[in-house]
Amino acid sequence: MNRNAALYLTLMAAGAIGFGCHRQTAGTESSPFRIIATDAGFQAPNTMSAGLRHVVMENRGSMIHEAMLVKLPKGMTPDAYIAAVRKGSLFPEGATDYSGPGLTSPGNSAEMWLKVDPGQYIIICWNGNHASTIPVHTFTVEDSGAADDRVPREDVIVKLIDYRFEIAGDLRKGEQVIRVETPGPSMHEMDIYRLHEGRTVADLREWRKKDEADMQGPAEALGGALDSHDISHVVWLRKNFTPGHYVLHCEMPVTNAPADSKMKHDDLGMVREFEIED
Repeated sequence: MNRNAALYLTLMAAGAIGFGCHRQTAGTESSPFRIIATDAGFQAPNTMSAGLRHVVMENRGSMIHEAMLVKLPKGMTPDAYIAAVRKGSLFPEGATDYSGPGLTSPGNSAEMWLKVDPGQYIIICWNGNHASTIPVHTFTVEDSGAADDRVPREDVIVKLIDYRFEIAGDLRKGEQVIRVETPGPSMHEMDIYRLHEGRTVADLREWRKKDEADMQGPAEALGGALDSHDISHVVWLRKNFTPGHYVLHCEMPVTNAPADSKMKHDDLGMVREFEIED
């Protein structure tokens, strides 16, 4: 997410989410909620069952996209939400971020498991100016009594803390399931990048500061976990890592920073490099 202004939020009270993920959560296999991101908008189902859900986003556009799930408050229409965004609001009053697949380069896909509650939602991309220029997708989360989707056993746990990433376990070549927790106390997100040969994390940070969604950059965006207003929420990602140099990166705005400072969590050190060996 690329929101270049200060956060003025009160975080929701944290509490245990109750999704202890050992072998698998209780539930049955079901088809993922599939999101197709394009430069013209999103294609996705119109309904989803409440609970822990498997979400897959595929980027078929020519630019980097993400898919934030936002629950609208009663009485707010998608048009009203976008109108607030166009007036400069990063978090229109009453709307609640529920995470979602992070920044993903064209031709790539991102896979995650996250919890959703009943209500009216939109899917929105916050990369560059997409939040105000690319149409959102509306859908309803229904209290249908469906069992939670199964989550594969996690291989690695990543904690998003002010202002660092803590990794428990070994990130390695091949398919891995990553459990993402946010002890906070601030809201955070985690985008995963694979640097192109010869490029550095300094190149990545300079590129992201330019805030131009269609620019070719020094890295490939591989998805990640967007922020949630309820920081007690846990999400899981499934990634297939190939050998290379990777970066974890958080672009959340710094709380109470001047609105024109554009200071983000990566400016406070929330960047972590790691290598995947062959």
